[in-house]
Amino acid sequence: MPGPGDITVLIVDDDPVVTATLKAQVKRVDGFKVVGVAHTGHGALAAAQKFSPQLVLLDLHLPDLPGLEVAHRLRRPDRPPTDVIVISARRESAAVSAAIQRGALYYLVKPTKVGVVEETLVRYAATAERLAAQARFTEQQEIDQLFRALHTERGSRPPSISSETERRVIDALAASAEDLSALELAHSVGISRATARRYLEHLSERGQVEAHLRYGPKGRPQHRYRVR
Repeated sequence: MPGPGDITVLIVDDDPVVTATLKAQVKRVDGFKVVGVAHTGHGALAAAQKFSPQLVLLDLHLPDLPGLEVAHRLRRPDRPPTDVIVISARRESAAVSAAIQRGALYYLVKPTKVGVVEETLVRYAATAERLAAQARFTEQQEIDQLFRALHTERGSRPPSISSETERRVIDALAASAEDLSALELAHSVGISRATARRYLEHLSERGQVEAHLRYGPKGRPQHRYRVR
């Protein structure tokens, strides 16, 4: 039985070797529990109805139903809500586009590199946790960060982010006795406010910096940042 707070997972693939491999990968990630394995489309739909998994890892090549049809049926209003991550050998843009249209959160291409499935699950869990904890978003920026965090590999550094400036930003936050706004950080490091905000967003997505709202004397919310 899944423990309290575990994210329940249904694995769907016609290859028993693949399902065994995926099951082992899921088990390596804390907070996830495989509740079912299916090798056919109809089996996947029955298992989803029985176990109500929060997440389905879905292959597109199944012996009885197209995986895209399974994804479509899983998202019907009369079924328990579930998220879908496609794991498929298909690389055509039409397949990727159709998966997105049918509600897939992410698309992984087989064979996946070592650690990719685990990393994707970690990002998914962090996103689900934030959605559960935050009843309402105050700014578009917060929603943008949420979507980028789901699809950006942890530890990756965009070309617009330099390692030297990143280190200066982290050092300035760590040296401060209290949390800082983007403007205060910009003055401390000697960069523009826009640059400071870009680095803070990047570090927040990587989980190195924590952001929260503080309301000023006029009731205006201000983002404040500190090192986790």
